[in-house]
Amino acid sequence: MNEGKSDSKLVIKLKDGYQSFHINNIISEQKEMINLIIDDATDKEVKTLLGDHIQVCDSLKKIQFKNDTLKTYISDYLTLTKQSYSISINKGFNSPAFKKDFEKYKAFCDKYMNYLYSTFATHNFIRMNEEVYWKTIDKKNYIKSAEYETYKKLKTTNLKEALVLLEKISKQTTDFQEYCIYQIELADQYVKHTESLDENSINKAVDIYKSIIDQKKYSIYLFEAWLKWRIVTQQFTYGISKTSEIPNDKYDKVREQAALIVLDYINTHSNDEMAINEFLLLATHGIVKRFGDYPYGNQNTVEYHETFDD
Repeated sequence: MNEGKSDSKLVIKLKDGYQSFHINNIISEQKEMINLIIDDATDKEVKTLLGDHIQVCDSLKKIQFKNDTLKTYISDYLTLTKQSYSISINKGFNSPAFKKDFEKYKAFCDKYMNYLYSTFATHNFIRMNEEVYWKTIDKKNYIKSAEYETYKKLKTTNLKEALVLLEKISKQTTDFQEYCIYQIELADQYVKHTESLDENSINKAVDIYKSIIDQKKYSIYLFEAWLKWRIVTQQFTYGISKTSEIPNDKYDKVREQAALIVLDYINTHSNDEMAINEFLLLATHGIVKRFGDYPYGNQNTVEYHETFDD
């Protein structure tokens, strides 16, 4: 997310925020991988993994920041993360040296995270309250097709026929925001009714969500499209267990793709609070974690049910 020549001050600040959370996501993923292998891997395997993590930390130090305070915090964060990994390699996770260092590391991380979340809190960028946000993002505002009501009634009696109609409605609209609504609805139905539709319905849903981002056009529903793409991909392609493959790097490349579209729009629409809010949602939304409050699998399952259960 390199700085463009014509970036506004707002965009430069938002980029700093995005890069910060991106670094946090990579370090979170590193710690997840350590927790995953720690009980079963050999000493050599653990040390190899930690060595790789240290190299990644070095590469992250090359990312540029405009905010000097943030730059210092991130530099210290990466240095102390590397130090923690080095002590683990040389002394082991159970050593007094690691435990002593970890207490200091944790205290620093708490301070840094407080700074980060307060600096990039939504209220620092926009005045819109939650009630206005939900009113603005309500899809009813943008649905213009007279046939959409017919679709809604038809989907309760003949879903397959309803989806054919929705495809037709979608192709007829010339407004991208309205198009996104129909496409997301179409994909949602493929996910929710996969058992009664054809066996390829999940792949269709994944392709639809991703295609919205691939069009490289701004919409207030890009975050929703990205998140649903990630949730459905993880749930049905990679799996729900703590040991499933979780390609957070892949998910974050598409996240950045969506974020750059929004950022480009903000550069010429700096007063558009919905766009700024959407960018911050994309920037700050956490990675898919293996270990969290849900004890029976990875945390994507929680997001899946929160998103798709009626």
